[in-house]
Amino acid sequence: MGTKRISGIIQLLLIGVFAPLLAEAQTAGPCSETVTKFCKDVTPGGGRIMKCLSDHRDDQSMACRDWLEDQNKSLKELNTSCTEEIARWCSFDASDSVRIYRCLENNYMALKSDCRQKLREIKDRML
Repeated sequence: MGTKRISGIIQLLLIGVFAPLLAEAQTAGPCSETVTKFCKDVTPGGGRIMKCLSDHRDDQSMACRDWLEDQNKSLKELNTSCTEEIARWCSFDASDSVRIYRCLENNYMALKSDCRQKLREIKDRML
């Protein structure tokens, strides 16, 4: 599996992982104003809200931009921490990011420590 495919898998994974955070950002979080103003007709899921937010980057508050930057940072960190594990155990359809996240959770004890830690950090932020 190539690095480009793995990177795409990770991006889709985080879209699924951060879907609950996007829902929070939509109603009460740092991007709620942007979502309400520019993305209200966007159907949630499949990364559509994230794409809408990216399309309206210039229209966002600094808090929203910072929040999105944090999500991108997590994406890069997870990619670095879990590349082997995703390639080994989760090499199915990359468009199902929730399935990939669950795959990592289901293989938690077999994950290398840095991948386990990154997965825990992301999960803790979701709570």
